[in-house]
Amino acid sequence: MDGRGVTNYSLDKPSYGFSTATSEFDDALISRGVVTFEQAMIAKGASPEEARRLANFKFNTTEEERCDQVGKQHDNDQNQEATSDDDNDEEFIRNYRQQRIKELKKDRNTKTFGDVLHISRPDWNREVNDASRTGTWVVVNLTRQRSSLSAGHDEICDLVEETIRELAMKFEQVKFVFIPSTSAIENWPDKNLPTLFCYRYGKLQHQLIGIDAFGGSGLSCSRLEWRLARLGVVETDLEEDPSPEHRSHASFRYGEDYTDDDYDGVD
Repeated sequence: MDGRGVTNYSLDKPSYGFSTATSEFDDALISRGVVTFEQAMIAKGASPEEARRLANFKFNTTEEERCDQVGKQHDNDQNQEATSDDDNDEEFIRNYRQQRIKELKKDRNTKTFGDVLHISRPDWNREVNDASRTGTWVVVNLTRQRSSLSAGHDEICDLVEETIRELAMKFEQVKFVFIPSTSAIENWPDKNLPTLFCYRYGKLQHQLIGIDAFGGSGLSCSRLEWRLARLGVVETDLEEDPSPEHRSHASFRYGEDYTDDDYDGVD
């Protein structure tokens, strides 16, 4: 086989041929040691095996010899006297790295949820602690046991659940989770419902306990959004509490105020 192949970059785009030929930009990256020839081939769509084959075809060398050549080239570059060309190289590499950082952040920020996930206690560590370790906010709503509360209290909890569903659709980069209260925490008092736990970096950061902490009985999606924004869980365009006449004097509770003993079984 020669140094050519075919790859398809997307299901909705046609296939493109690739060869051992590299662009000027590829050559610049390779010459500065930012990427290897094989990495350039992989970026064009070649598999790792195909990239190695193309490298062997182009250079007619073994992988060990190529690594040795790269090492020697690196040593030569280190020994060269600093010139204006070196400054240009550094600027080129710096700009390239900044571009890659932006691309990686974009990829990370594209992770979306957009709905509420129902979990049970065995799912907690995976869906809450682990899911929040990289910086994703995970908002846990403790739901009531059906028909366990008074009619009025039931209506409030229903309203909170519906409000959280709306927020989940609006703030797709926040993970919203529902779990029955006694499944999460044995003997969690009904009087504490509704309850929200906000996790990030694997730890409980904030908690809203009782309807007053949610904005009072006149709860709306925007009022809960305002409160979560104040805690840094979501980013909002709201400039003030949507219902200032109903502002609660209840204070928010923060993660540092709780201990594991307070929440039996919550990680």
